[in-house]
Amino acid sequence: MHTNKPRLYATLTNAAEKSVRHLLVFFVDGSRETQLIQICDGVESLVLTGTEFETRQKADALIQQWVTQENFIRPRDGFAFEPLERTISLAKRMGFKIVYDERFKSMTWPNPNLTGAAALSAWPGMTPSNGGGYLYALDQMRLHARPTLPPSQEPLIAPRDGKEFATFILKHKAVLDTVGPYREFILAGDD
Repeated sequence: MHTNKPRLYATLTNAAEKSVRHLLVFFVDGSRETQLIQICDGVESLVLTGTEFETRQKADALIQQWVTQENFIRPRDGFAFEPLERTISLAKRMGFKIVYDERFKSMTWPNPNLTGAAALSAWPGMTPSNGGGYLYALDQMRLHARPTLPPSQEPLIAPRDGKEFATFILKHKAVLDTVGPYREFILAGDD
């Protein structure tokens, strides 16, 4: 495989530390020369330059170390949600420059925007309501926006009783629904 853009190899999270780590593989000269790039909480560093085999071996070893020694896990749904700035930075590093957002569709002349394309670097993200917020995640070609609960004086400890648990979930889901919807956006480069 040869591409001039890094590929997301793995994403891991540590919920206790609220930390996210990404590993990217960049093919410099096909499989002969690749780079392993690590992004930890938005900070990028080059881990290794070598063959594809060496790079993947090192990536797998790092993942194993993070899981066994630092309590990182691969997210169940495959997405590690982070603040907008970190997600946009990762998307730009992967070569994306455009986000398609229906809110930007326009038929106004002389500059209609039929697809809703917006520059990723200027994209404002979602606008939360009722004191909540949004976190964002990236897969290979989509950006996911998930609403977050507003700060609360009430502890978020779910009761064990089935009926009370259902009431607890419905109550928090109703609050989350007032913040805004879960959304997915398609990303693209400029080629």
